[in-house]
Amino acid sequence: MEEEIPLYLQLIGYSLAVTGSTAFIPQILKVWRSKSGEGLNFSMFTILDFVTSLISAFCIKSGLQYSTWLELLVTNIQVFIIHLLARYYLNQTKKITTLIICKCILVAGLALLPLPYIKLGMNCLLPMMVYNKTAMAYKHYKDKSLGQMAGATLYMQYFQFSGRIFTVLMTGSTAFLPPMLLNWIYQSVFVAQYLWYKKDGTKEEEEKKKE
Repeated sequence: MEEEIPLYLQLIGYSLAVTGSTAFIPQILKVWRSKSGEGLNFSMFTILDFVTSLISAFCIKSGLQYSTWLELLVTNIQVFIIHLLARYYLNQTKKITTLIICKCILVAGLALLPLPYIKLGMNCLLPMMVYNKTAMAYKHYKDKSLGQMAGATLYMQYFQFSGRIFTVLMTGSTAFLPPMLLNWIYQSVFVAQYLWYKKDGTKEEEEKKKE
């Protein structure tokens, strides 16, 4: 008989699911309001799109409950919208067309690909994540800015990863702990960079006003 999950952990789980499913909405709104795609890390969104697509396909084909993949699928859609909007405001029509074609090929390929091959692809996720997030952190450091990254998105993701670690520890599902910890560490770095460079930017604006 399976042990019943305590109510408070269920409530935390629901709140994390909502946070994870809506984390990129502030980023969509920021790009839409600014009418600009400048400063966004397109390689990050491309890799995140692929990763969330692959994991969603794996969960669906494995017959897992919708609660395990619905959040990822919603995130995947949001990331794709951000990518399209940013390219649109940069007047990159050809890249938008290429992006849509590649997305269709990816979805069709994952739908037709047998589960064992998708499992092989899952083995590449950790190195891809490490490369992607390390490259992001270095770019932020080099540019002394996070570009158009929305602070609300960063905070929501930080809350999500922190909560996931807590629930994993409380439920004893330690198999998921290493990737959760890794994501949390990287997200902590991004939040720290955001606060630091935002502070520097505020100082520069104040100095310009004085001049």
